[in-house]
Parts: sequence; structure tokens; C-alpha cells
Amino acid sequence: MNILIWILTTIHVIVAVVLVVLVLMQKSSDQGVGAAFGGQMTETMFGGSITPLVKMTIYCACIMLATTLTLAALHSRRSGQVREASLLNKLQQTAPAMPPGGAPPMPGTKPEQIPAPASAPAPVGTPAPAPVK
Repeated sequence: MNILIWILTTIHVIVAVVLVVLVLMQKSSDQGVGAAFGGQMTETMFGGSITPLVKMTIYCACIMLATTLTLAALHSRRSGQVREASLLNKLQQTAPAMPPGGAPPMPGTKPEQIPAPASAPAPVGTPAPAPVK
């Protein structure tokens, strides 16, 4: 599955670059009111001629949409299989244990500046020690 994802990603990047070049090669369609409704596309929809650049742009856009949807489906399926090996789970498993006093000391503090941990409260259900006279 990883090979298919790499192949589709490569195709996706190539199509994206070609699509940018095709769009930049087309003439601008800033001719009055027609530009407000899509310029060249409204002319194409209502009987204008489709140039080869417009055809190639449409094909590249369709290919890019297909590769995007396919890659999204493959990545979502793959993430379900690899959940155990995610980076966050690995970090949580290898995280250092907390010292008995609570939070770890701040970086740059000297050992004599670290306060001693407070004594732990007595467990519930045990009698308190008798006061010394």
C-alpha cells in the first residue's frame, strides 16, 4: 500500500505543477461583466470554443481531484492499521517517570534550590500516631 501511496503522490505533484503552468499560459479573461461570472468558462458553457489549453486544464483538474480523493482514502485506511505505531504512542511509552516529589525540577536549578518533597498524607483508615509527651 505504501508503494501505491508514493506513486499517487508523485502523480499528484506532477499534475499540480502542470495545472499551475496551464493556468498561467491561458490568457486572462478580464473583459467587463463576463469576468464576474467566470470569464472564459461562461463563454465556454454558452457555446464558445474550447481551446486545447482549456481541455488540458479540465483534464488535469479532474486527475488532481481523483488523486486527492484516492490519497485521502488510502491514508485514512492506513492510519487505522498503524495506530499502534504512531509517534505519540511511542512517546508516551518511553516518557521518563516523574520524580517522587511531583513535577521535575526546572532546567538550570541547582540541587540545593530544589525544595524537599512534602511528606505524604497518612492513608485513610490508619490511626494517627499518639502525641509524644
